[in-house]
Amino acid sequence: MARLKDRVALITGAGNVIGRAVAMAFAQEGAHLVLHYDEEGQRTAVGDLAREAERAGARVLALQADITGTNGAYELVEGAVTGLGRVDILINNAGLRPAVTFIDTTAEQFDTVMAANVRSAFMVTRMVLPLMFAQNYGRIVTTVSDVAYHGAPGYTLYGAAAGALLGFTRSLVHDIGPRDVTANCVAPGAIDPKPTSGTALAGVEAVRRALPSQRLGQPADVAPAYLFLASDEARHMIGQCISPCGGAVML
Repeated sequence: MARLKDRVALITGAGNVIGRAVAMAFAQEGAHLVLHYDEEGQRTAVGDLAREAERAGARVLALQADITGTNGAYELVEGAVTGLGRVDILINNAGLRPAVTFIDTTAEQFDTVMAANVRSAFMVTRMVLPLMFAQNYGRIVTTVSDVAYHGAPGYTLYGAAAGALLGFTRSLVHDIGPRDVTANCVAPGAIDPKPTSGTALAGVEAVRRALPSQRLGQPADVAPAYLFLASDEARHMIGQCISPCGGAVML
C-alpha cells in the first residue's frame, strides 16, 4: 500500500528543487498535493510539476500566495481546504537561500530572508495547526539546512534563518502536546552544483571538500527524509531533524 495514500500535502515553495522532488515522491506514494509558489515567474514550472504529479495519480492544486503575510497564508490554506478538503501534511519549504558575505549584508536583506524563511513557516503553520488539531492528525516537516549546524562562507543570513526554524520546531512540539500531530525538520546539505555567484560557489565547494564522500547530494537523496517524516512510520519522531547531507554534519 502507498505510504501516503489519499493524504493531502501542502508544499510551500514547491517550485524549488527540493519542493519538486518532494512533490513527486509524495505523488508516487499516493498523496494529493497543494503546490504553493509565490512569484509569477514560477507559474509555468509549477504548472508543469502539477501535470507530472497528476500523471502519477495525484489530485493537484497549484496556488500562488505571499505567505509572509496573514492574508496570503490564510488564502493558501483556505484554498487547500476548499479544493481538496483538508490538510494532513504541511511541508514548510518556502524561502530564500542567498549567499552574501556578512560584511556586505544589510538590515533590509536580513529582514527579507527572515520573512521569507521564518515568518512564512510561522504563518502557514499557524493557519494549518488548528485543522490538524480538529482531525487529530498531522505531519509538519520544515526545511532548514545543515548550515545551521556547521556554518558556511557567505551563508550567515541563511544559517540564522535555519537556526530559527530549528528552535521554532522544537518548541512547537511542546505546544502540540499529546496529539497525533508531529513536527520535525529536514536539514539538507548542498545539492546544487551550479551556484549563481562566486560567493555561493565558495560556500558549496567548502562543503563538498569537507564531505567524506566528496560528493554533493541530488534531490533524490533528500526527498526520502521528507517522505519518512510525513508518513505514519514517523509517528514517534517528535521535534527531530534529519540531515541528508553526505556527512557534512553528523547529528
